This record gives sequence, C-alpha cells and structure tokens, in this order.
Amino acid sequence: MKAFLRKAGPLLRLIGIATVLGGAFAYAQFQGGVVSWTVFYMVLPFALYGIFLYIYPLRAVTAEREVSRREIAYGGSLQSAVRLGRRFMFPLLYVSVNEVAGSATQIPMPSTLFIWGFRRRKEWVYQTEPLKRGEHVLEGIEIETADFFGWMRKRRFIPLRQTITVLPKVTDMREVPSDASEERGSAAATFASVKESSVATGIRDYQPGDRLSRIHWPAFARTGELHSKELEDRRAQDLLLVLDGSPSPQFEEQVGFAASILKKSVETRSAAGFLSLGESGVAIPRVEGPESLRSAMLHLARFSPSTEGGHFPPAGSRALAAARTMTVITGPLTEAWVTAFLREARQASGGILFSVIGKGEHPGRAALETARTAIAAGFDVRFVTEREFGDPERGGVRR
Repeated sequence: MKAFLRKAGPLLRLIGIATVLGGAFAYAQFQGGVVSWTVFYMVLPFALYGIFLYIYPLRAVTAEREVSRREIAYGGSLQSAVRLGRRFMFPLLYVSVNEVAGSATQIPMPSTLFIWGFRRRKEWVYQTEPLKRGEHVLEGIEIETADFFGWMRKRRFIPLRQTITVLPKVTDMREVPSDASEERGSAAATFASVKESSVATGIRDYQPGDRLSRIHWPAFARTGELHSKELEDRRAQDLLLVLDGSPSPQFEEQVGFAASILKKSVETRSAAGFLSLGESGVAIPRVEGPESLRSAMLHLARFSPSTEGGHFPPAGSRALAAARTMTVITGPLTEAWVTAFLREARQASGGILFSVIGKGEHPGRAALETARTAIAAGFDVRFVTEREFGDPERGGVRR
C-alpha cells in the first residue's frame, strides 16, 4: 500500500491542484467581482507551475558520483562529489538530494537542499562523519523536487552503487610479539616453512627493552655506549596468526590488534600465515608483501563476529592441526572455547594467547582458571587492553 501511494502520489497531487484551480475558477465565475477574480489569478500561476512540474520528466536528470577513495583508513570520512545534469530547461525550485546507503551503514547520510533554477548542471560536494570499520554500500542518489507550497512533489531514485571499505584500526607496534616466532621456532609449517637465519646488517642505538642477546658488545667496548644489532628478517619467517571470530565486547579491538601485527610483520620483512576463525573466516598462507597485506586488511575490514567462532576453514583446519607454535588473539577466555581450540591445534606445543579485555578491566577467576589450561599446553597467556597493543611484549597481564 505504501509503495502504491508513493507511485500514485504525483497523480493524486495533480488531481488536488486541478480541484483547487477549478474551485477558484467556479468561485470567481459565479461570485463575480474583483476580489473573487483576484483570488483566481493569484492561485493560477502556482497551480500552472505544479501542473508543468508534473509533466516535467524527472527521469531526464542524470547523476554521477566521484569518491575520493574507495579504501579509507579507520576513523576516516568519505569525501564525495555528486554531479547532476539535465537536458530540458525548466525552472526547478526546491530540489532535495539525498545519498542513500545500505542498511550496514549506521551513520546518517548527507543531504542538501537548493534552488536549481534554469541551470543545466549542479555539483554537490559532501563529507560524511567518521566511518566505522567495514564495507559501506552507497546505493544511489534520491532526488526530490517540489513547487512553492509543496502541492506537487516528484521523486526519483538514481542507482549508483559503490562500495567503500573502511580498514581496521592499526596501532604502531614496537615489534612483533616474539614468543611464537623468534624464540620458539617453526609456527606454520603447512603454510610456508621458510627457515632463514637472522643476519646482523648494522647497529642502532640501544632502546629500553631490547634483549641482551641483541646488544652489540664490540661497539660497546669501543664507544662505551650501548648499541643493538639491526637484524635482517629479524623474525623467523614462520609466524602463524590466529584470530578468533566469536562474538566479544572487544571484537573491534581484536581485529585491530591482528591488523597491527600483520602490518608490523610485513614492515620487518617477516612472512606470516594468517587464519581467521568463524563463518566468514579465511586462511592466507603467507602475508609478506604489500599485495598480500592488502588482501588481509580487506578481509579484516569485512570480518564480522559469528556465533560459530570456532568454525575452521578447510585449509585453516589443516594448518592449525599441523602448526606447533602460533599467536592467537581472542576475547575474554572461556573454558569451552579454549578446550575446542586446543583440540583442533593438537600438535601445538606453545605460542602466545592474547586475551583482549576492556579498558580498566581485570581477568576474573574463571578466566584465570581457563588460562591455566592453555599454559599447561605450552601457551604464554597475556591479558591485554587496547592501550597496550603498541608494546605487547611489556604490556598486559601475564599468566
């Protein structure tokens, strides 16, 4: 019924305008006098404009949209230019233009109101509010025009489907978490077992937190100042990163943490396997360059929690079963999830298990009991908040 009224609206309005105009004419014809004809001639131009607006083909209006970027960093805004054009010259007065987005976009989309007049072209530039991570679909442009008093309204939707991807939040990390790579050996043999030794290519100033094994003692003997070795491919190129897809209050933080680790891994020229668990999970054998990193980031941008967070992609299930060490990111620890995960990762001999908790929170007794199960399997369990993502080696609560 609502759709019918929307389509029949202009015709019903036309009938209303004709009724008003006919009533004014009948009143002037039978009443006579200056006042009655004055009323008729005052109504006449507005009624005629409404009738001509009904006849005017709004389908002749064209639209095109140009967006600044299809991939936007986390917290960024969409900047777009909409260009309208038409072939028939007709004075359009009040024109409203709305950007229509898909249901996944949870922010109000911009709109504008202007007087078009006789111009053939009109450009509208807008900027949205900061967008959340995910895919945002722009369905098209809705144009609505009206006469002076709103007696006649016409509306048209112009489909212009475009997809905008907002990437996950990335934190600058000091280094890649090491227990699952440098110190404990091979982690993703199924994905790519690239076993290259670390070679010192230079030295740099010592930074607090550098390992004792990285101190360049000959330089210290010469200068009396501490220096650390710069290592080529410092991380053994065998990191397997596993992201849990179960619903969690800190799910966005978990995704951002995984993106930060992958980005840092590529920056340090370390290869990393990536596995996301859930209905939309994927297994990426190697993330070691800009293209593979972009693919992983696009997946993380679309990745959403699912009730089947422990669901494993076929390739990922095989890799997880063969992996010996890994870095795992999950939300609050639960006994059921840890038990199911360890059952799938049956050959795992250790790694890091990050449990992301909210700001100011502390792990409860149940989480600590669950952590002991993972520790017994050889995992280094760390409870971290978002503020500790930059240096997870030093931050967080360890168990």
